[in-house]
Amino acid sequence: MQTFTQLFHTFRTTLAVLTIGWLLSLVAFTANAEEFVEGEDYRVIETEVQEELANEDAEEDSDSTIRVVEFFNYGCPHCYKLEPIIKEWLEEKGDDVEFAREAVPLRQDWVPLARAYYIAEEYDVLDKVHSTIFKAIFEYNLNMQRKDLLEQLFERRGVEIEDFNKAYTSDSVFKSMRETQSRMRLLGLKGTPAIVVADKYVIDTELADGHERMFEIVDYLVDKIRDEQNKTS
Repeated sequence: MQTFTQLFHTFRTTLAVLTIGWLLSLVAFTANAEEFVEGEDYRVIETEVQEELANEDAEEDSDSTIRVVEFFNYGCPHCYKLEPIIKEWLEEKGDDVEFAREAVPLRQDWVPLARAYYIAEEYDVLDKVHSTIFKAIFEYNLNMQRKDLLEQLFERRGVEIEDFNKAYTSDSVFKSMRETQSRMRLLGLKGTPAIVVADKYVIDTELADGHERMFEIVDYLVDKIRDEQNKTS
């Protein structure tokens, strides 16, 4: 039979262990709840630019959807490295968050790759070619800027070569690229990948200090926008 002293000692030891565990959990929670800083981790888009973007999107339905847009190109190695992080994030994002991409022909040799993205959108085969183009370039070292290789890929994914060639030089594809370039200049984006949240905030690899933190910052900004919407609703 335990004495009162032994019982008290056991109780005190158990309490100490529980307290330490609680403190460690609190420290871990605090570490995970990182506060990101404007100007260091992300950039706020100038008010005039936000207003101009709002005017451009005036015809779209105004709701509480939070739009997250990646400016990318298939020829960009940083965009390729970001892909697994995006896929994981897409599985966990809230239903009120909409994700989109814009393919940027930053360099002349990237123009065919930007065309390929918008052709895939037009023929609704993006889910069939998106990852394949990245893998062809960065895992198999294929020169996917070559139009004949893109033709073959799209044909295997159900797009006739004749249709591909029509789209390749179509006004709609050219218009998509021109509008993307215009938005990129307007937003002051210097490279890819860059993430724009709700036409208010910009995150790039330099600000985020690498790929891993980019979508942690996105989540922080999405929560920030949700809070703002709740306050005004």
